[in-house]
Amino acid sequence: MPASWRLMVFIYNLLLIFVSGSVVALAMGYRQPLLWLETLLATPQNRLLTGIVAGLLALIGLYLLMAGLKRDKPRTMTVQEGPLGDVSMTIPAVKQIIMKAARNVEGLREVRPEVKYTSSGVSIHLHLMINPDYKVPEMTEALQNQVSRYLEEIGGLKVAEIKVLVDDIAAQGPRVR
Repeated sequence: MPASWRLMVFIYNLLLIFVSGSVVALAMGYRQPLLWLETLLATPQNRLLTGIVAGLLALIGLYLLMAGLKRDKPRTMTVQEGPLGDVSMTIPAVKQIIMKAARNVEGLREVRPEVKYTSSGVSIHLHLMINPDYKVPEMTEALQNQVSRYLEEIGGLKVAEIKVLVDDIAAQGPRVR
């Protein structure tokens, strides 16, 4: 969601909290929210402006409701185009291939892949937790080569880049999860 829409959601939620608080205050017997409402609706110009703002808020609320109910279509990348049709692969399938490749590299404790499709191929960012007994440069190079080879051989995907970030160095423990 773009930053402008996040700002709109923030403002919308603040207004919803204010309106809810006003209704609670009215229910408890306070009259101040009614005085504010009477002031807002005192002149024709104020009524018009209040109606326009309320209409915009209703449209934003409807849009947010529809966006929340919409199912995200899984992103796919075409692996092969043939005379009988296209062969595509989803991001979760690519992540499974990456995890299978990572199991063959010694010293990895945890791998969290992020996959993006680009026009030049698959862009991969790997977040790692490694065991301290292994050399980071050699291990990460082996991981990059293994992941690239698996994606090209098993998935038929072109790899644009594989970036590696070592998030944590952990005590010796179980292998890749």
